[in-house]
Amino acid sequence: MKAGDSWECPYCGKSSFLKKESVMDGWKKTGEVLRCAACSAFVENVVESSASGKSCPDGAGDSKKAFLAFLGEDEEEKQAAFSTMEREECRFCRDCKYRVMTAFQIFCTKHEKEVGPMEDCPDFIRRPDSES
Repeated sequence: MKAGDSWECPYCGKSSFLKKESVMDGWKKTGEVLRCAACSAFVENVVESSASGKSCPDGAGDSKKAFLAFLGEDEEEKQAAFSTMEREECRFCRDCKYRVMTAFQIFCTKHEKEVGPMEDCPDFIRRPDSES
């Protein structure tokens, strides 16, 4: 049986269909079960077949390691590249010394206009309190 199949439920006596639900242990998914859509009575556990094409590479249990293996780079190199990009290339108005924030707008005192927090400015000077 699979999700969506029609089902004559012996528990509620209705003609219904099967629905698939996840079984959770806290925030971790431990499996899936089939239930009656009308009364939510348990029907059977869902067993994944290996023919579905969902094969995981070694170490895929740890999602971070699997992601890094997929990218094929070292994590420290990525962090260093991101930190460099963050310091050198990100010149957002939210981090600029000319920014004045009010409850209703963000104002640029250099260009005397309202700006968005993620706008990029050629006259950018980093605020001392936004240093990372």
